[in-house]
Amino acid sequence: MEGRTDIGGFFGLELPEYGNFPQWHPGRSVAVNSGRRALEHILRRLGDVRRVHVPLYTCPAALEPMERLRVPAVFYRLDERLELEKLPELEEGEYLLYANYFGIKEKYVDLLASRYGGRLIVDNALALYSPPRSGACALYSPRKFSGLPDGGIAVMGAGDPLPEERDESLPDAAFLLEWLEHGPEGASAACGRNEERLRNAPLRRMSRLTERLIGGIDYERARLRRMENFRFLHERLGPLNRLSVDLDSVSGPFCYPFWTAFPELRNALIDERILVPLLWPEVLERAPADSLEWKLALHLLPLPVDQRCGPQDMERMARAVEAFYS
Repeated sequence: MEGRTDIGGFFGLELPEYGNFPQWHPGRSVAVNSGRRALEHILRRLGDVRRVHVPLYTCPAALEPMERLRVPAVFYRLDERLELEKLPELEEGEYLLYANYFGIKEKYVDLLASRYGGRLIVDNALALYSPPRSGACALYSPRKFSGLPDGGIAVMGAGDPLPEERDESLPDAAFLLEWLEHGPEGASAACGRNEERLRNAPLRRMSRLTERLIGGIDYERARLRRMENFRFLHERLGPLNRLSVDLDSVSGPFCYPFWTAFPELRNALIDERILVPLLWPEVLERAPADSLEWKLALHLLPLPVDQRCGPQDMERMARAVEAFYS
């Protein structure tokens, strides 16, 4: 009978049930299969979108839903605080997409929400712990904060319907177990195949597997560890960081964004087995050479502060950066 489960039988994978996922608001949020599909869901539900103002410094995944829906995107420029160089006057059918960069722009998101209200879409792909603002839309990508095969969250108004079709992530989720068995290098190829699958997958509901895995993650513990690691690096590296960081404007950070004048620092850290990716290399292709966005893409290093890292990791990373500057 539907709704009943078997009693007894063989054991499956056992996971705890924390139930503290930060942005799963019953009746207001919709769980879909990726962050880009969360944005697509928002744009589809808004319905009257004529144009979206988008930061030039952004992930290409944020542009794909607009290309898919044939919604024009107008790029805007940032200043050195990662804030809009000029606030636009929005006409009917126009929306502003702003990325809460690395989870460190809470106060600025408040300002934008008070000005634009329902015309604001907050890209919280790198700000999982940032609360949704009243009236504004928001999207989240929990896959960027923990090991999950799929998943995105769209936050809009009450009564927002779910997509009819549910994603099936099991065939491509093996990379999570491969990571445990063989480490990240051994699982990288399988992880890449899953990323390609999500890139091409249509808008669907979040898979049952991901819903269960999310329940087994202690998100509050992870947030506290991220904040602790962030504060440690900021205390040690803040004087060297060209990016001004307001600790009171940090939610649960994705990374410690370290803006250096020396892009070769990235390779120096990688040589020390500190993995620092080049975020959004596509920005280098579409931004004018030597523009602020071009420099951010090349010079801003996302230093890891996630929940896998402890004090010894932070000390090792801080010393590696300090040694480079000495």
